[in-house]
Amino acid sequence: MTHDPSHRLATAEEIMNGKNPFAKVSTPLGEMERWRAEAMLIGTTGGMQSVLQTVRDDAAELEKKTAALDAKKSAVLSTVNRLLRFMSRVDALTSRVEALEAKHRADEAAQRDFEAEPLELPPDILEHQTLSTPTPIGDEAPPPGGELHAIAAKEEPSLEHADNVGDLPKELEEPVDPVPEPQGSVYPQPTAISLNKE
Repeated sequence: MTHDPSHRLATAEEIMNGKNPFAKVSTPLGEMERWRAEAMLIGTTGGMQSVLQTVRDDAAELEKKTAALDAKKSAVLSTVNRLLRFMSRVDALTSRVEALEAKHRADEAAQRDFEAEPLELPPDILEHQTLSTPTPIGDEAPPPGGELHAIAAKEEPSLEHADNVGDLPKELEEPVDPVPEPQGSVYPQPTAISLNKE
């Protein structure tokens, strides 16, 4: 006779606690007796720990990959931004070069137009001097060469009708005629004070 564990009798404790080992329970593997599900759980507890550790390791690895991906993403964005700034500077420089080239072409066109025009040269200076009569110079005296010569005296301006008042307005002018006489005594200022007696 073979022994079938599913037909074993429940102990008094199991019956008193309300846990019938032969009661059917639903599990992820299907419906089975309570004692069989508990045995599988107890037997695979070590396996559950390894599954839990694997899940934790996978989560940590995923987080590291996410951080690395974020770092790469920020590096790529930084590079793109630097490239855009460089391209804007290149565009500005290109526009400046094009403006300078346009100015240079305009200057060359103006120079060609200037060179294409016939130039009227001024008449020759010698020809001008020979055709025109010379005008007399006012002072006939020869320039001094370093030798002594007589010079006429300068005429002094007359001070008889000179106005000594100046260019003051009429209300500020003082009358010239009544000159006040000094009153009291005037002491001369000392030129030196000697503290040593001689």
